[in-house]
Amino acid sequence: MINSPSASYSLTVRVDVDNQPGMLGRVTSAIGKAGGDIGAVDLVTVGKSTVTRDLTFKARDEAHGEQIVEKIRGVGGVRVVNVSDRTFLMHLGGKIEIKGRATVKNRDDLSMAYTPGVARVCMAIHKDPEKAYTLTIKQNSVAVVTDGTAVLGLGDIGPNGAQPVMEGKALIFGRSVSRRRTSTRS
Repeated sequence: MINSPSASYSLTVRVDVDNQPGMLGRVTSAIGKAGGDIGAVDLVTVGKSTVTRDLTFKARDEAHGEQIVEKIRGVGGVRVVNVSDRTFLMHLGGKIEIKGRATVKNRDDLSMAYTPGVARVCMAIHKDPEKAYTLTIKQNSVAVVTDGTAVLGLGDIGPNGAQPVMEGKALIFGRSVSRRRTSTRS
């Protein structure tokens, strides 16, 4: 168990607060007294009777985050609209993507990127395999593979359960590769 609040348990709580002086202080005090570490307070909307704000804070663990949200709910004149777990939000839809570097706008582009033009490039690599490093993504690729039987700290959770860990590794590897490329071009 983590003893101090951590970004691993970062929540954003959207609240409607009575539009009266001192209300924000009451909400932030409730978070602080419950042991939450406030990272941001964002103004969403201001109405005649209510102010909507997003409050982002770190907790020690899931149970602690829930306790903090309950403390916020206990403040008079405050209504919790939504609670978002920022770690889960980061993972929605996965953390990595594959994007095309070349655009295909017309038939000529398609003929060069795919068939029939791609056949010439394929044959050049077939004749000289080293060309795969300059004519494909091979020089910029990494594969992270797991069967999910020994995920650090989690054990055997299977390949689907391990996928977020593998995506995180690919994200980190991808960033380090792009940083190296940028620094060597300077």
